Amino acid sequence: MQELWVKSQDVELYTQVHGDTALPTVVLLHGYPDCHRTWDKQVAELQKFYQVVCFDMRGVGRSTCSSQPHAYRIDNLIADVEAVIDAVVGKQGRVHLVAHDWGSVIAWSFITEEYFAQRVISYTSMSGPHLGLMLSWARRCVLSRDIFQIKYLAKQLMSSWYVAFFNVPLLPEFLLKRIGLKAWKYALQDNGVNKADPYLDIDQQQLESFALNTLGLYRHNPLSPPEVPQKNAIKVPVQLIIPTADNFISDQLYCYYSEYVQRLSKHEVDAKHWAHHSHSKKFNRWVMQFIQSVEQEKRVI
Repeated sequence: MQELWVKSQDVELYTQVHGDTALPTVVLLHGYPDCHRTWDKQVAELQKFYQVVCFDMRGVGRSTCSSQPHAYRIDNLIADVEAVIDAVVGKQGRVHLVAHDWGSVIAWSFITEEYFAQRVISYTSMSGPHLGLMLSWARRCVLSRDIFQIKYLAKQLMSSWYVAFFNVPLLPEFLLKRIGLKAWKYALQDNGVNKADPYLDIDQQQLESFALNTLGLYRHNPLSPPEVPQKNAIKVPVQLIIPTADNFISDQLYCYYSEYVQRLSKHEVDAKHWAHHSHSKKFNRWVMQFIQSVEQEKRVI
């Protein structure tokens, strides 16, 4: 394993590179409140077949914080992803992206911008929508006047209560410092992480490094989301892994994605939000099968 500190704007991103550099490269993007270690089960398996890269997002874990006032806007975060790709495979290199939660949100924006999309061979997403498409879905639900669509929207709004809470000044910081570690462990165990998982063995200081600075994700983006992509504009092959028992992200959010993604495949799993922990073997198998199919197509072309 190689450790790097990748410079991006005014931050340094702690990055780990595993596996053979001659193999195709897979970049793993974690969500909130997580760090690169959330991918331990994926790294252990995928590094046998790929060069695997994982890093702590800005302000998380061993990565440094930004002094910029809107440091967690998506345009800054996708610049971080580009910086890591450049550092590992060069400015012309291409990678497979695999992402969860906010990592998926960021990756959707990465692959919808042509400049960045050319760096991506395939994208596997779980439990994180494109923010613009999420709001577009909400509008469709309202305009449809369909009772079932409106019911799905109401359920998602209730599931997203924490977005409003994280925008309350000072209170989230206060509670994270007082009861954050206990709440974090409960939330993960209740949503797919086994209580014996070594990932849960952290202290309060580490938890604060995951969760405090990155509250900016919720404060800088939901009210100014990226634009909705044009129909059929996403050319990167996309695999959606959908945990059907996810308590935070409804599977209904993805019902129109085939209108925007030229090549889209879906897998449903009876699991909760952290399905890459609870169903790691299935998750890893789907990731490898998808990457293999795309790599085969690339060789034929």
